[in-house]
Amino acid sequence: MGPPFGKPNIISPFVPERKPIVSAVVRRLLYRTASALRLSHEWHVLALAAVIGIVVGGLALGFIESINALLRTVSAYAQGSSTAFWVALGLPIVGAAVTVLVFRLIPSTFRGHGISRVLLAVHRQRSVIPLSLAPRQWIASSATIVSGGSAGPEGPIVAIGSAVGSALARWLGLDASRRTTLLGCGAAAGLAAVFDAPIAGVFFVLEVILRDFTPRTFTPIVIAAVTASATAQSLLHSTQPPFGIGPGLFNDAPLTLVHLPLFSLLGVLTGVAAAGFGLWMKAAHRTFDSLPIRSSLRPLVGAVALVGLGAATATLSETAMWRVVAPASSTPPFYGTGYGLIGHLLEASPESLAGLGIMGALLAWALLKVVATALTLGSGSAGGLFAPGLVVGALLGAAFSALTNAIPALPDVSPAAAILVGMGSFVAAGAHAPLAGAFLVYELSHSYTVLLPLLLAAVLATVTARLVHRESIYTAELAAFNIRLGTIADHSIMRRTAVSDIRLTEAVTVRPTDSAQHLVDLGERQSVHDFPVIDAHGRYRGFVSGSDVRQALVYRDALKLLTVSELERTDFNPLEPDDTLDTAMERFGRHETPVLPVVDPVSQQVLGLLSRSHLLKVYQSALEET
Repeated sequence: MGPPFGKPNIISPFVPERKPIVSAVVRRLLYRTASALRLSHEWHVLALAAVIGIVVGGLALGFIESINALLRTVSAYAQGSSTAFWVALGLPIVGAAVTVLVFRLIPSTFRGHGISRVLLAVHRQRSVIPLSLAPRQWIASSATIVSGGSAGPEGPIVAIGSAVGSALARWLGLDASRRTTLLGCGAAAGLAAVFDAPIAGVFFVLEVILRDFTPRTFTPIVIAAVTASATAQSLLHSTQPPFGIGPGLFNDAPLTLVHLPLFSLLGVLTGVAAAGFGLWMKAAHRTFDSLPIRSSLRPLVGAVALVGLGAATATLSETAMWRVVAPASSTPPFYGTGYGLIGHLLEASPESLAGLGIMGALLAWALLKVVATALTLGSGSAGGLFAPGLVVGALLGAAFSALTNAIPALPDVSPAAAILVGMGSFVAAGAHAPLAGAFLVYELSHSYTVLLPLLLAAVLATVTARLVHRESIYTAELAAFNIRLGTIADHSIMRRTAVSDIRLTEAVTVRPTDSAQHLVDLGERQSVHDFPVIDAHGRYRGFVSGSDVRQALVYRDALKLLTVSELERTDFNPLEPDDTLDTAMERFGRHETPVLPVVDPVSQQVLGLLSRSHLLKVYQSALEET
């Protein structure tokens, strides 16, 4: 059985950069304009971020509105007659066929989902994304979602925006660093426009895609996200939240300190569920990859299985189990994005979402949504994991509220609050992005009341998910190809770990008056090649590296006449126990040596040698614990 997400050789380790096709005249004009306005080279990146925000904001709105228009047509048709209902139930097969055709016409070497493809480009391919990814994602994901496949449009629009940003940067001949920034601008703009959530768009890109919070990256991404959101609002002439969430849902259910332990528990439970969702998706990929058919035809197999699941549950359409999540829906609630299901849950009265029976029904639908998503995306169809995550989180939150209402000893948790917290914490845990998950739901709800429990639950859910499974739903696809991404904690690890936390190698010291031959003899007897030099009082004064000794061996006959004082390097700044790893790495880079001396800052006594290889092992160990 092959790797869980496809054959490892389908990823090219390096994608060559295309030469920019923009004329030198245009580029020269841009730089002359910037110079005339006395703008630095970074200012034109900010201007390009605004342009990307406008362009991607318009594209995102067109993408979503076209999907919504088609969904309304399919929904109206499905409710026309029983025959139309069964035709609509079988539409995923048609959508999968369109997806297969699109994949044939616009091939790609990577079978993963849109965001995983963007991560691969950022961290392994110098942020080069072919512009052909945009129409591929647009058409294929639209066919999947409109036909009833369990997927969302957010991942595809992130990929589309990233492709636009990368293409613009390459067209202008920008370097890899600025190309990465503009790619991130496109991704943030797409997410901000789709949800009207610029803050969430910014944090998602910084936490998940770029993993970089420096001002040089943060500023243009904020500009792109805000511009895209403003573009979408201007075209729609509306700021109405997608799920119709208003302050009235929380007026009768104040959130107090008593509820925080319950929301903490909800965060832990959704963290476990999100990790399980990721493992389930991984198992689905393994299963479909093991099928003895061509990979391009596997979406059809997944669609057939999804239709079978839909037909099996269609008999429940008149039962209380169905009505609790989708009273007005004719097709199964796990079809499509599921946003209508979330809207119904939020509008339902607290009494209709109370009781252990309702809790069981909600958990059953959550499991069915997970299975439907695994069949759709695990088989290779196009679409994103954001929407399924929001739906599963909403169902879990509603079930948790039903549980608290059924147990008299527990304070009642408002269904609306539990649903929103479940949504945010599940998305946060799945993506390992607590700020993005929390602020996404906050911007959807426009309710400050729910923000504090949202942040608490999102953080706890993320920590729990990482303990259960260290890979997020996006990095798991890359991990299958042995591509490990760092975390945003990488640099903080370097800064919070001190030299004193690392075991040092015992140092063999020498005196300035010793001969070079003495160094060679010590090296042969004790397998030591680097020597701190101390004075008569035992204080550090210099360093002789192995490379210095090897150079002296060229004149082997003169070794007895050559002294350590003639070989030692006094510009070799030693480390101190309180120095951090980032300081040590900077010194290693400056001196190009495998070891560095560590001295006591007061007595100047040599405490030992810090090995570069040992430092990297400690760093890797700390990284795996984050």
